Amino acid sequence: MAEVNPIIITVTILYFAVIIGIGYYTRKASADPMDYYVAGRKIGAFVNGSALAATYFSPASFLGLPAFIFLLGYPFWWALIGIIAGLPLASFLTAAPLRKYAPVSFTDYYADRYESPKLMRLIAGIPVVMSGWAYVTLSLVGMGLFMMAILRVNYAVAIIIGGIVILFYVFLGGMVATSFSTAFQGIVMTVAALAGAFAINAHYGGFGATADAIFANNPNFWTMPMGGHLPDTPGVYSHPLMSVWTGAVSFYFIWHFGFSTMPYTVIRFFTAMDIKSARRACFWAVAVGGAMYWGLIQIGSAARVLMETMHPLRDAETQTAVQILAKIQGIYQVGGVAITDYSMVAGLESLGSPLIMAILVAGGMAIAMATGAGWIMVLNVLFGRDIMGKVLGNKWAIENPVASLRVWSFIIIFICFLFALNPMALVLDLSGWAFVVIICTTGPPLIWGLWWPRATKTAAISTILVFFTLSMYSWLYSLNVHGSAHWFWLEPSIPIAHQMYWIPVSIVFFIIVSLVTKPPADETIKKYCTDLH
Repeated sequence: MAEVNPIIITVTILYFAVIIGIGYYTRKASADPMDYYVAGRKIGAFVNGSALAATYFSPASFLGLPAFIFLLGYPFWWALIGIIAGLPLASFLTAAPLRKYAPVSFTDYYADRYESPKLMRLIAGIPVVMSGWAYVTLSLVGMGLFMMAILRVNYAVAIIIGGIVILFYVFLGGMVATSFSTAFQGIVMTVAALAGAFAINAHYGGFGATADAIFANNPNFWTMPMGGHLPDTPGVYSHPLMSVWTGAVSFYFIWHFGFSTMPYTVIRFFTAMDIKSARRACFWAVAVGGAMYWGLIQIGSAARVLMETMHPLRDAETQTAVQILAKIQGIYQVGGVAITDYSMVAGLESLGSPLIMAILVAGGMAIAMATGAGWIMVLNVLFGRDIMGKVLGNKWAIENPVASLRVWSFIIIFICFLFALNPMALVLDLSGWAFVVIICTTGPPLIWGLWWPRATKTAAISTILVFFTLSMYSWLYSLNVHGSAHWFWLEPSIPIAHQMYWIPVSIVFFIIVSLVTKPPADETIKKYCTDLH
């Protein structure tokens, strides 16, 4: 591989200087717990919108979606479009009601709406912890891969460096630092994706010429979704994940619903200045994230042809993209399956432009750090404030709220670092698993609690516990027994991405249980449902 390039190092230093500077400048947030928790509810629409995009899209978008286009073909573009299209829905479903309610923690609403100040915090916290673990882990994987591309260092060393930086600004400035650093990171990630896309098209001489080069390298890349086992099914070129049902229907619907209920996006509404600001933030997120996705589609599409025709590691023995990635994995000792997520980086490496690589790695680190920081703030508030303080009544946590959150930030980073050393799945698979688990459990009680007076405590508790168990087990069973999390766990011939059917099933389950169980008091319904509209 090429030696460390001074241009890449310079841009990286500048990026880290801004992030560390934000953390240091916002350190005074530790003087006021409300500043540390929710940035004093003073964040404007554009800053929150850019931060929403950076937090929500995560390395699963920046690394994972181009990697899946690289693996599965161009028709995977619908997954990206489905995600973007879901953002405006949140301005209606959750942004305005939650900002009017103005909680501090993600579990506050469950505790108040379902009249259970302790039990609901614990139960709602179960899927939050699992999903938070997965997202922080995949964020560290993303940071490690990009730090590896910058410094040409061992993968484990790269994770340590990235983890220390993110811990620094979360530790010092809490949600204030997280808000402003994440907003900056949202702009950086979008610029990086666009720069990569324009560089690819400039190299080939335009969009049409790029498409021709991709087709010449892999004619099946443009094949429409068909499904079926590969390579056992003659004439079928697409992965089962690409089937019409799991693609056009489930992905599109699921991500519409998901943005409105994910803890690390929901908490951004808590920091908004007012209701209008919370709503407008969703539309700024569309502008920032949509531009980024446009670039990522093109990078993922061209990654294979770039690697197989131009990558510096290509030689007589190493000619396919898979072989090139395998060689990179051996050089930098990348654990598990994470090397496939390096495909978009390897593709742009082939262009031989230090400036493009510098911008790319800054964008990659930006989105990884943004998601990691967002989830760390969700988890440290859950452990330090909700469980230790509200549930267990720990005197030290109550009297030292900021210190408690800082301790938990360190613990969270350390545990997830251990898992990031040898990730069990691709970042998009980890993200998809965490996404389904959190949405099918906490999603229905949140959305229906806000908009349906008949939603009940029994339905909330049973939905979280039942579907946490089902979604966890079915995903792991499919992965370990059928060889892929994208096969229906009861029938391996049926493709279904990440067992996503649990989300609509959980919605129906929640409604049925609510209809046959006792609703909360009228005063509770009025305060936490009808008055929030």
